[in-house]
Amino acid sequence: MRKFFKIINSLEARILDEIAQSKYGLSPEILMEDAGSAVYEVARRFFGLDKKYLVVAGTGNNGGDALVAGRRLYSSGSDVKVAVIGDVSKGSVLMKTNLERLIKLGVETTVIDGDDKLGEFRKLVDWADILIVGIFGTGLRGEVRDYRRNVIEAINISKKHVISVDLPSGVNPDNGRIEGVAVKSTITVTFGLPKIGNILHPGGYYSGKLYVSRLSYPPELLDSGDFNTELNYPIEIPERVKWGHKGSFGKYLAVAGSRYYYGAPYYATQSFLSSGGGYARLATVKSIVPVLASRSSEIVYHPLDETGEGSIAYSSLGVILELVNSYGIDILAVGPGLSTDQETLNLVVDLLQEVRIPVIVNGDGLTAIARQIEVLKNRKAPTILTPHPGEFSRLSNLSLKEIEENPIGVARDFAKEFNCYLVLKGSRSIISFPNGRVFINVTGNPGMAKAGMGDVLVGVIAAMYGIGLREPGSALRMAVLAHGLAGDLVAEEVGEDGVTPDLVITYLPKALNILRKDKDYVLRKYFPEEL
Repeated sequence: MRKFFKIINSLEARILDEIAQSKYGLSPEILMEDAGSAVYEVARRFFGLDKKYLVVAGTGNNGGDALVAGRRLYSSGSDVKVAVIGDVSKGSVLMKTNLERLIKLGVETTVIDGDDKLGEFRKLVDWADILIVGIFGTGLRGEVRDYRRNVIEAINISKKHVISVDLPSGVNPDNGRIEGVAVKSTITVTFGLPKIGNILHPGGYYSGKLYVSRLSYPPELLDSGDFNTELNYPIEIPERVKWGHKGSFGKYLAVAGSRYYYGAPYYATQSFLSSGGGYARLATVKSIVPVLASRSSEIVYHPLDETGEGSIAYSSLGVILELVNSYGIDILAVGPGLSTDQETLNLVVDLLQEVRIPVIVNGDGLTAIARQIEVLKNRKAPTILTPHPGEFSRLSNLSLKEIEENPIGVARDFAKEFNCYLVLKGSRSIISFPNGRVFINVTGNPGMAKAGMGDVLVGVIAAMYGIGLREPGSALRMAVLAHGLAGDLVAEEVGEDGVTPDLVITYLPKALNILRKDKDYVLRKYFPEEL
């Protein structure tokens, strides 16, 4: 059974089908039979054959897949009716072929091609136990309008169980956005490989439980290196060697904090220790050290001179570089809670130019490099950036709308152009490598949308690097996964509303323990299953 899936967009889905036909002789009709049979199998397995099924089919090949499922269910003894949404005369050849087969079998069929037919449609929905919906698939373009929108709203209002075909109808296949309205699904059966719209929210939410059928695609096609977007699956975490000491598990320095920002520097260092890191140092303004030290005595503090605004003074640059060299720092973080004082932002840019170890840039550090973005290209050591969409907009000079419409593409292009590792934080964070690989993370919950949560992530990234994931991309991937998992463990215990950075730090050890000892728990809970 396949445990790891690439993720594709609508163009790649078309390429997949074209190669399947031209190179392997897999005709569209074979693939449609496979697809419909996969949907049938899910219906049989999860709901049974003794149910009333309404097949809601569009006039494209997505509708054809749904009609094949209906035929298989009817042939197995289920009570089946069909509602075709749209003008049948404009339907695809395969859709019309499969509709004709159902009509010849005697299956009751109703065409819904205008608002005047909505009453009939609602009666059919009321009659059914289960809906199989394939109105739009990867070919959806633009907002769902007119009577089709009303059809989808009627489906959602019914609260009936829905099996969606390939994608929930109304979900944009390339970014997961809802095109006006979309079907809220109990289960989605997708074909070949999951689509971006199945994974990125809100499409991921609308998909419900996701199942993947390989159809007749050969493994070498589905595993092709031409597809370079993947789910963020767990990586093996190195063993904590029995003879290790604190230096064996990472020597970390955070340059963070200012007179009015106490939480960010604390979260960015304490999370390092809670994730298994060995030696945490914090270089921050001298005025806040006593307060932070009273909260965490495990951290080693390095008081720095400060500006009149209470941020780190530029004169501290030499001190920071000396700390890196004299203590053999493995990984550096810069940015959490620094403020936007210009003198401090200048320090950040020059620090990035001078230091020769991996650096994580977060928060106000991102503001600094957004003004001198070329500094990234000149770095000789790895750079990890952790922006939320607003910060990424400033870094990339793209609008939020442009980012939302193509989040994977813009994240990939930026990481490649500026030779950095990037996590575009969100409900499904996107992790991009400088070589063009992209990973979508599926842990985490809305309760984590709170100030300070990104600072916690910084320390977890440093810890993953420190405990042995010395390829920066691997450290970043596991940090994002573990950070989200800890947040989910908190939500299970106290509810999403009560998730705080402090509680996430408390649950990080449990999350790491699960990832070390029971990776299958994570696979079962979060990832699509293969049929």
